[in-house]
Amino acid sequence: MGKDPIAKACIVLASPIALAAAVLASWPVPAAEEVEVSREGKAAIEMGLAYLARIQNSDGTFRAEHGNLTGGVASACMAFMSVGNLPGEGKYGRHVARSVNFILNSAQPSGLLMKERTGHGVMYNHGLATLCLAEAWGHTQDPRIGQTLRRAIQLQVQSQADNGSWYYVPNGRPGDISITIMQLMALRAARDAGIAVPPETIKRAIGFVEYCRSKTIEEGMYGYCYNSGGQEPRFSNTAAAVLSLQVCGEYKPAAVKPGLDFLVHARKNKKDSHWWMYGHYYAAQAMYQAGLHQQFKGQWASWYKDISAELVRRQIKEGSEAGAFRVESPGGLIGTAWAIKIMAIPYRYLPIYQR
Repeated sequence: MGKDPIAKACIVLASPIALAAAVLASWPVPAAEEVEVSREGKAAIEMGLAYLARIQNSDGTFRAEHGNLTGGVASACMAFMSVGNLPGEGKYGRHVARSVNFILNSAQPSGLLMKERTGHGVMYNHGLATLCLAEAWGHTQDPRIGQTLRRAIQLQVQSQADNGSWYYVPNGRPGDISITIMQLMALRAARDAGIAVPPETIKRAIGFVEYCRSKTIEEGMYGYCYNSGGQEPRFSNTAAAVLSLQVCGEYKPAAVKPGLDFLVHARKNKKDSHWWMYGHYYAAQAMYQAGLHQQFKGQWASWYKDISAELVRRQIKEGSEAGAFRVESPGGLIGTAWAIKIMAIPYRYLPIYQR
């Protein structure tokens, strides 16, 4: 670490507050139909990025929990990219390049984007890392990224269970909505970047999501469950399910309105605490995608204003961890990266945010 001049330079930074104030004027202007990112939100994003830069190692990993796993590295990498940085380009371009290189170097001959195929987090890591490569490749068309990405997508397609879900490891066993959404996000990003995804894979995935829909309908709304419609619907599962439908092409109000209404109801009644960061990471994207339709106009703006203000309040403002977001699981590195990505949605730098 000490011998790497780039890494050393990342540690010696101005105070986070001063650094944030200095960059406000250089931020892009959102499209007219999108919400405004507040001054406080811009400062919080920049403080968060500065924190991630400070804790990155020269090999692309991070000095934090999950910081040596491809999923954690990918999450932080996409946070940098969410404000316009690319490998070698932009204020944090070198940090993006390091992270992408780490993911590429972690790729196995099977296509798995993880060095150690152990534990229950294998496909979580693979899904996040694949999404990251898809976003990077969509911008750069780097051949090495493209080759690795195609193998990663092939592994995902081959690992899907007959019921349309994915399991914690790539063995084709039935899984749950939390694993499935991560694979679908990556598949959608890869498809948008020009990589073919079998229609049958998407069809089976939609079938699984519908299987997870709650059998209880209340006031025209329903939630989604972990892996069976007979379970208790939760905010986090519903957010993942609604976004899953959207990335599979199901955007029409009839398909997503009952689930979106469930999210609004749960948020209003403070029933969004179960896996808080996980749920809001997907809920924000679902609300954003829904804003494409006139029927949902205004709902995304209201949702964004509320969640971004709460994230600003949850950010650490002083000390060695200034800029980090301490939120419900997943917190730390991943929580910080996801918080930044939520607040940066209006800028639409990541292809997955471009409706």
